[in-house]
Amino acid sequence: NPASIEEVRFPIRIIDWSLDYYNEKGEDKLKSPIILQDKNGPCPLIALINSLVIGYEVSLKKIATNNMGITHDNDQKLNGLRGFKELLFQMEANNGFIELKKLLEQLGDLILIYNNEIHADDQDEIDKILTNLPLLHTGLNVDPNLLKGNFVKDDLASQLFELFGLKFKHGWVIDPIDNEDIKWNVSARHVHSDSQDHVPESARSHSHTPESEQDNYGKLVELFDKLQTFDKIQDYLLIDDEQGLEKLEKLQNQRLISKWLELNKTQLTSIGLKKLNNELHDEEVVIFFRNNHFNTLFKKGDMDMYLLITDTAFNNKSNKIVWQSFNSVSGKDDLFFTGDFLPILELDANINDEGYNDSDYLLLKQLQEEEDERLAVQMQHAFSKKS
Repeated sequence: NPASIEEVRFPIRIIDWSLDYYNEKGEDKLKSPIILQDKNGPCPLIALINSLVIGYEVSLKKIATNNMGITHDNDQKLNGLRGFKELLFQMEANNGFIELKKLLEQLGDLILIYNNEIHADDQDEIDKILTNLPLLHTGLNVDPNLLKGNFVKDDLASQLFELFGLKFKHGWVIDPIDNEDIKWNVSARHVHSDSQDHVPESARSHSHTPESEQDNYGKLVELFDKLQTFDKIQDYLLIDDEQGLEKLEKLQNQRLISKWLELNKTQLTSIGLKKLNNELHDEEVVIFFRNNHFNTLFKKGDMDMYLLITDTAFNNKSNKIVWQSFNSVSGKDDLFFTGDFLPILELDANINDEGYNDSDYLLLKQLQEEEDERLAVQMQHAFSKKS
């Protein structure tokens, strides 16, 4: 049975890090409290809280650098975030964790501060967000736009993250130009034979048109341009109400979409990664979504991006791992980094409180990613029982 809201609590980790990557004296060292995954696994709440904490430090640096004359005293949002950060420090010192109920109360207070700051007058919308805050832990429905790299604006996650001034991004995007050495020739004979039971013989013979004459990738891009979001694409894959040539064309289109989803089942593409890099500023903190996971992502520089590590496996005082690089689709060359963005090449040195060393964790992480990918494929192929 799922734990009640009173029973759930999140471990707190204090990370040492720096925004001044070349400062060897340690003068600009930061200590930031972040929350880690509880036993029920990752959730958008973790990404939101940690993005606010990391973003707070970035904001202070920008204010100091630009001599803007802004202080906590005359900025309600900064004042609210400072109070929240101090509370996390206090909770970590007391018992090492914070209860979900307490976290949601604090988040509710911050929402009111942010809403007041932007002078929003839609009280019904704010009441709706406050009422639905527990969904941040149990799960949010999001609808990725596979053309633009963002999300449907009217879902709770997008509204909430936007209220806090946080971009909400993913990298699961189709390339308008076919840059892969992949055959996209999909004709009726590639479709499962059972799917053609009601296709007339005359329509089936239409599939004998030479496949080379069909610009199937162009057709695929047109379909994505029309449907755009994952939910609409899923709906299209489930449609089965045409007859004759229309049915044949629909089957071919469904096959094309299914092939693209299968080829990109890790929910990240090269064009998506480039688009993400182009749309983010240096030293910007965003919430990044992939395979039903919400992450805190920090862009340090051009094609130099990092994901904040929030696994409880690293919750021990001696562990220096804070970031993991995020600069490739395969992830094979991604490394762990210290808070100062220095690569950690010797992983076995740190044994965490649960008895794992870092290389053990790498194996666990690989297995988890494979499971995430399997679940993503399951989600993408919900329609397959029909064929």
